[in-house]
Formats: sequence, C-alpha cells, structure tokens
Amino acid sequence: MKKFLVAVLAIFCVSAASAQENNVGIRFDRGINIVGQYDLGSNNIEGRIGFHHNTVNLTGLYNWEIAQFDWTPGLGQWFFDAGVGANVSAGGIFNLAVVGSAQFGIKFNNAPISITLDVQPALNLTHVIDLGFGGGVSIAYHF
Repeated sequence: MKKFLVAVLAIFCVSAASAQENNVGIRFDRGINIVGQYDLGSNNIEGRIGFHHNTVNLTGLYNWEIAQFDWTPGLGQWFFDAGVGANVSAGGIFNLAVVGSAQFGIKFNNAPISITLDVQPALNLTHVIDLGFGGGVSIAYHF
C-alpha cells in the first residue's frame, strides 16, 4: 500500500510539473538580463538579474495574463501580459524603483521557445525621484 501511495504521488507531481509553463531566458535592453518566470496558472512571477556597465539590477514582477490571440494557429500562440513589481540596482549609485511591465509576444507551437517585446516604466524612489522608461526583447526556453 505504501508503494502504491508513493507511485500515485509521483505521477501527480510529474503531471502537475509538466502542466506548468515555467521558462528561463535572456532579455536585451540597455544591457543583458537573465530572466526566469514561474507559472501560477494564468499569471506568473518573473525575476530578472541584469548587467549594464558597472551596475547590477534585480527586478521582481507579478504578471497578469491580459489576452491571448490565435492569429497564427500553425505557428504559435500570441499573448499580452502586464505586471507590476520592484527593481533594486547597485553599482555607481544605489536605486530602488517601482516598475510596471507590458509584454507582447509569441510562444511557438513546435518548439519550447517564446519571443517577447516589452516596455517597462519605472518610478525611481531614491537618489533622484523621477520617471524612467525602458524596453527590451526577450527569448525564453519553456519547460
């Protein structure tokens, strides 16, 4: 009976893990970011670590799935996500910011790859309080 319960639990864990759409990738903006997303159903948590000259950025976002589009059914699923989070950067100057994110992209059907274009407004809260605006292109591997 114990072996049976372990087997059922293992099958449940494997099926739950395979249903998730976690991904890891690289994002190009003013520098290079390593990006990871953890799937929460229709929403996700995104973490980024970025490098630009002598500055290191850490960004955490909570993204909501806004829409999915079936424009190219043979190629892939188009999507639009938006989120909010925080950014901490250190290097020449320490900075803390509240950030937003809007992402538009495609997840390909026949490959575990997605390409995303995003914009990221930011309200910098330290050193100089001001509004910033950035954007980038990402490519990610889904597992």
